[in-house]
Amino acid sequence: MKILGNRPLWAAILCICAPIVSEASDAIDEYVAHEMRSKQIPGVAFAVVEHGQITVVRAYGTANLETGTPVSKDSVFEIASVTKPFTATAVMMLAEEGKLKLDDPIYKYIEGAPPAWKDITIRELLSHTSGVHSVSWVEWDGSPLLRITTKQLFDEIAKSPLDYAPGEKAAYSDSGFFLLGMTIEKVSGLKYSEFMERRVFAPAGMTNTRILDRREIVKNHASCYELVQGRLQNDRRVWEHELPSYFGMLSTVEDLAKWNIALDKGRVLRRETLDQMWTPAKLKNGAPAMFDMEPYGLGWFVDDLKGHRVVAHPGFTGCIMMRFLADDFAIIVLTNLDATAGPHELWLALGIAGILRPDLAHLLDPKP
Repeated sequence: MKILGNRPLWAAILCICAPIVSEASDAIDEYVAHEMRSKQIPGVAFAVVEHGQITVVRAYGTANLETGTPVSKDSVFEIASVTKPFTATAVMMLAEEGKLKLDDPIYKYIEGAPPAWKDITIRELLSHTSGVHSVSWVEWDGSPLLRITTKQLFDEIAKSPLDYAPGEKAAYSDSGFFLLGMTIEKVSGLKYSEFMERRVFAPAGMTNTRILDRREIVKNHASCYELVQGRLQNDRRVWEHELPSYFGMLSTVEDLAKWNIALDKGRVLRRETLDQMWTPAKLKNGAPAMFDMEPYGLGWFVDDLKGHRVVAHPGFTGCIMMRFLADDFAIIVLTNLDATAGPHELWLALGIAGILRPDLAHLLDPKP
């Protein structure tokens, strides 16, 4: 795909880890510039992994509109629900080690679980089929608390009735992945942030990735924005969670590319475990677990996209990680415009993929 127009001066290319032909390079710059202009995206960074290597890393635009700081390959973005595949990975690590079983009831690991949860399993939390009502924050007199403890959020979730009987439907639930975070802490004896650092980030070489702590000064932190009536303003989801296992990672495009390489090389999970995560989960009636018309596995969306097997996860802060399993191709796109403006990160990912890999160019075609 070629977007006509002059290449903008502000579309700074921070790093090209392997050469690509000039025509493709220009086409990527023009496509990204077009999408940023049309959708008012302040900043973008993306990375591509092919054949076990990071082949392209690029950054465009502004990380902080108040200071004018540009996005770089080292910009640290809040990746929101892209955290979920990482939390799922931690659970699957513990399963591989025999420290839990996916079909164990969650009351085995979560003290104070209400009687209504007696039939809910770890697998159902991972696949969003538990029926646990999605609660993302705790309110007082209609306003979210700025600091939310594990106990406060757990109590809020526990008092909510189930949305449906476990295994009968699928519905996206932040609460489920919060409860998985509690399970990780119970089984491992470590705080969620400590487990993730030692067992997940370090083996993958993710040196610029951390669990969100609003009190911490984070070098190269990219601010997040929302678009309201055509104007950009600061995103105000700034509450501090003691256990942010459903949304609370910060990372860079290079670190997320390293993560995808670690998955390919088996440094984190066994291949058969990944295959299990990347298979659509089943409801009790045998139908695939789906919401928003997309199948979900264990911590990942899994789908066949016009003949290409894809696993992916988006995040509310305007980011996405996509793996084209049979095509040996992965792309990570991080932006700092949140999802209330639409799935711009998805169109960026598909557009860039189609320029770099002509065999993927048809994915942006609206025709089936």
